[in-house]
This record gives sequence, C-alpha cells and structure tokens, in this order.
Amino acid sequence: MQNKTSSPATESAPAKGVSLSKGERTHANLRRHAAAEFARLGYHNTKVSDIVKATGVSQPTFYCYFESKEMAYEDLMTEFRSRLETLTLTFLIEGEAHAEEVFDRVALSFQQLLDFLAEDPDLTQIGFFQPPGCTATKAGLAELIGQNIAKEQKNGLYRKDISATQMGQCFVGMLDQMARIPGDAQKRKELSLGCATLLCEDIRSGCQPENKR
Repeated sequence: MQNKTSSPATESAPAKGVSLSKGERTHANLRRHAAAEFARLGYHNTKVSDIVKATGVSQPTFYCYFESKEMAYEDLMTEFRSRLETLTLTFLIEGEAHAEEVFDRVALSFQQLLDFLAEDPDLTQIGFFQPPGCTATKAGLAELIGQNIAKEQKNGLYRKDISATQMGQCFVGMLDQMARIPGDAQKRKELSLGCATLLCEDIRSGCQPENKR
C-alpha cells in the first residue's frame, strides 16, 4: 500500500499548470497565517487582528473570506480532519494476510500518520495537540481505526478478546506521543517500527511468570 501525501491543507496548491487567482492566493494566505496564529497564541487568545496583521491585509478583507475567527478555525479543522480520515481509511487490511504482512502494514500506517502530522506543524498543533480541536480529532481518529480493526478481527487478523475500540484508542495514544518527538523521516520510520513491534509482538523478552509455564 502506498499513499501519496497531498500538500498541507493550508497551502491550497493548484494543479500543475494552473495559476491561482488573486482572491485564491489571498484566501490561501489567510488560512496559512490563521493556522500559524492559532498555533502560536492558542484558539481563545487569537484575534482577527492578529491574523490580518500577520497576513498583511485589512480586517474587511478577512471578512470577505470568513464570517468570523470561529469560521476560519472550523475551516482549517474540517479540511485537516477530512484529509486525516481519507488517509486512515486506506489502512484497512482486507482479506487474509500473513503475520509479517500485518506487521509491515501496521508499521506503514504509523509512518504515514506521522508523516502526515509532520507536513504542516502549525495545522497539526491546532488540529491534533491543542484544545479545543484536538479532543474531537483524536476521538474521531480512534473511532476510525477501531472500525478498521473490527473488520480485521472478523477476518482473523487480530485477537478478539480485546475490543477494537480499545485497540484504536491505544493506537492513537501511541501516535500522540510519537508525533511529539522531533526528527526526520528516518526517525519517524524507526518510531513506527517500534510501535508496530509493541502492538504486534508485545513487550515481553520471552520470559513468562512461573505460574504461566
């Protein structure tokens, strides 16, 4: 499975050979600077005046594109979550798979999510780490992953004595912590392999308690 990561949501890159109009460029710049200001100041402390000052436009111009600060924030969150959902749905393993293939797919899922979260640090900060948006984002992601796992349990890929919901929550909890660790693509790959090992092989060294032998 290979996914081509799209450009960051705040960039709004045009298709090849297509130029953005002045209005489209202004809109893209407002979104980009809004994400940066929300990330820098937090949602509640950010004012429209902060966004327009950073963008270099007037407040009337801002209101030509967004009804309010809240609408600008929701616009960013909606696209961020939509792209995250689209990516997550590609992780479903359909049909049978060998243990090695399952491990590779789990590791790749972690890596692609970490790469996605590294694309646009400002947008990730407000969409995945900062309140108020982070709670709904993580809950939605855990639910989507849980839905994938539930289908994979029916195919015999995963144990059934642990709920798919709990597995999805554990996956997102690990992702949350790994995404906070700075590093390049190679570092994200190493972290992904470690997470896949924990999920697929557990943390034991091969020893079992005496009463289990």
